[in-house]
Parts: sequence; structure tokens; C-alpha cells
Amino acid sequence: MTGSVKAVTLDAYGTLLRNDELLLLPRRIVADHGLSVSADHVLRAWLDLYHEATQSLPFRTLRDIQGQILTRVLRQFDVTADATPYVDLFFQMTTSVQLYPEVLGVLNALGPVRSAIVSNTDYEHVAAWNFKWPVQYVVISEAVSAYKPHPLIFQRALDQLGLQPHEVVHVGDSEIDDVKGATMAGLRVAWLNRTGRPRRADMPPPDFEIRDLTELLALL
Repeated sequence: MTGSVKAVTLDAYGTLLRNDELLLLPRRIVADHGLSVSADHVLRAWLDLYHEATQSLPFRTLRDIQGQILTRVLRQFDVTADATPYVDLFFQMTTSVQLYPEVLGVLNALGPVRSAIVSNTDYEHVAAWNFKWPVQYVVISEAVSAYKPHPLIFQRALDQLGLQPHEVVHVGDSEIDDVKGATMAGLRVAWLNRTGRPRRADMPPPDFEIRDLTELLALL
């Protein structure tokens, strides 16, 4: 593939930014209200509503979406409490972030291959990223009014880079947002599967599968 790739686009959370605390919020809900269901069960309910809400019109910010869907999650488990503390916890979790250890080394080693971040995030998140990215562009949902897997956010990144889909490889950890989304937009996709989880049969296959970002350099 060397020479045919002019740029890479990269997801943020779970790809560049550690996203290890995702279960913290469902665990807090279970503990606060003495629920008999598992935190994994609450997590699945939350993520299902998230994917539905981000693909619905009109566009809403993540703070608005989380306020709505976390209220629905609580009601689903017969909890009548205010969802606001859990919305605040979500933003606390997603604005207190660290880079995976290999990220800056890989981004700095891309050489002539340009790069852009494509992330389902709000300006509120970007303001909390207290490090300097060695990338050309950062494309976020709130700026585009679209969430991955919608092709529009990928198209905005292509427009910024001035490239065609076949000239770009997208890298991300989500089979829905990244693999499906980038495939629909015509990009090649490197699925970042850090934990070795099995592929979903209902998602398109990625062009490549890597275990960490250092393997991306070998592809390029």
C-alpha cells in the first residue's frame, strides 16, 4: 500500500485517547440505585440509545443527547432520579483523558502522509484536550452537525485534506462508527482492535486489522 496513501484519518476516543472508564457510569447507576441488573446490561442499553440518538435529526450536541438518553436509561430500569449527575459524570470521564503511549510517536513518524482527527465530539471535549496534536486538521461532530457513521463527517475531512476517498485510510476502534462509517464514505479502513475481540458479523469487514497504532506504520 506504500505510496498510494496520501493521508490517514483517525478516531479519537479508544484510538488516540484512552477510553478505559466507559463502565464507570453504568456501575455508578447500578450502585446508586441498588439495581439487580449488571453494569454491562445498563451499558448496552445506554449505547443502543446513543447510536440511535446520534443518527436522528435534528442534530444535537452530546450534552443534549446524553441528557435525553440517560433519562431514558434510568426510566428503563424504573429509576425516577434526575439524570444530570450522570450527564456531568459522562463529561468528566470524557474530558479527563490521556493518550495511548504510542500515539505521538506514530503521528510524528507519518512523514509525508498527512493526518486528521475525525471524532464524535463537542467543542467542550476539544477544549479539554491539553496536548498539541501533530495533525493537520481536527474534524468534530459539533462543527459538522453529523456523527459517525454518517458519511458527511468523513466527507468534511476529505474536503479539508483535498483528497479522494481512495487516497485516505481511516483508523478507528468502533466497528459501527469507524469501520462501517468510513467504508460507506469510500475510505479504506484499518480497524484498531486493541483487545482482540471477535469481528461482528453484521458489520462490513475492515481492509486491515491492527492491534496498536505502531502497526499502522507498516501498512503505510
